[in-house]
Amino acid sequence: MLTHHYDEDHQAWLYNKASMHGIDNFFMQVRRRLSLLERAISSASSSGRRWYGYSAYNPKNIVKLLDIFRVYYNYCIAGKDKKTPAMRLGLAKGIVSPEDIIYFSPN
Repeated sequence: MLTHHYDEDHQAWLYNKASMHGIDNFFMQVRRRLSLLERAISSASSSGRRWYGYSAYNPKNIVKLLDIFRVYYNYCIAGKDKKTPAMRLGLAKGIVSPEDIIYFSPN
């Protein structure tokens, strides 16, 4: 196993550069775009009870839906820099249309 021994100043610099922004943004998009995973609705008259009006009946469906959304998020949605997460990591050369993913044929 390869280990790196950075001095304290470099470690502090790396920690300073770390961010949860990408993960927070992904979770926000999931909650906003997938009604099955939207936050619960509560009202003033419900005494703190929550209503899950769009909840999925089968958790397996949520797993499948999240897999589809993860591909869509990483390859189809560009950020302010006009790049997708996959482009930033060098996994894609450009924005991929959802149709190209849905109708992909390896032949």
